[in-house]
Amino acid sequence: MENRLYILNTDVFSDRVIFDRSYLKMSADRKKKIDAFRFGKDKRLSLGAGVLLRELVTSGYDEDDVMGYSENGKPFVKEPGGVFFNLSHAGKYAVCAVSDRPVGVDIETVQLFDDALVRHVFNDGEAEYICSSSSDINCGFTGLWTIKESLMKYFGIGMLLDPKDINVDLSLPISASADGYSCSGLHFTQFGTDTYSITVCSEYENFSDSVSEFRIK
Repeated sequence: MENRLYILNTDVFSDRVIFDRSYLKMSADRKKKIDAFRFGKDKRLSLGAGVLLRELVTSGYDEDDVMGYSENGKPFVKEPGGVFFNLSHAGKYAVCAVSDRPVGVDIETVQLFDDALVRHVFNDGEAEYICSSSSDINCGFTGLWTIKESLMKYFGIGMLLDPKDINVDLSLPISASADGYSCSGLHFTQFGTDTYSITVCSEYENFSDSVSEFRIK
């Protein structure tokens, strides 16, 4: 199976006709998630994740019928030998990584981390490395966070693992370690622009050569 990484600009759902048409195709559970959000931006992001899941993973089948959830809430396809996937969204974008092996993906909009947050999620060596690099510091900090988040999502543990307990070696190829978890054989593939950063954590040295733009049909 070919690894695939898709991105959807959820601003398309600002068009009420397109929003309603896509919403009607969603499962009951996904509709509840969308309805629970107060702000339109968050509703569009949740709908975008649902659309990617339906079109790329469940092949149009109802999400409620084919999806299961791990002890820590990571969704998976219940069918034995089914595809592996992971979803993420931030800003106006939703992304979906699809593979034949476990995968974690995170997208974040490029942002300035304040000192308190830097000390909370990055160790001294990581922060110093980013600050001393010649690349844009905001992009660097955001990219480093997506590495940690993609690893947490690969294992399906979310914030049960303190991001500061994940040690990232940014020398190429990027690697990471975390107490209590075997990170041997895991690789990180990064994509980004000046507005967002994406990292995929997988068993593949190069998950994909590019990000494909998903268009609403």
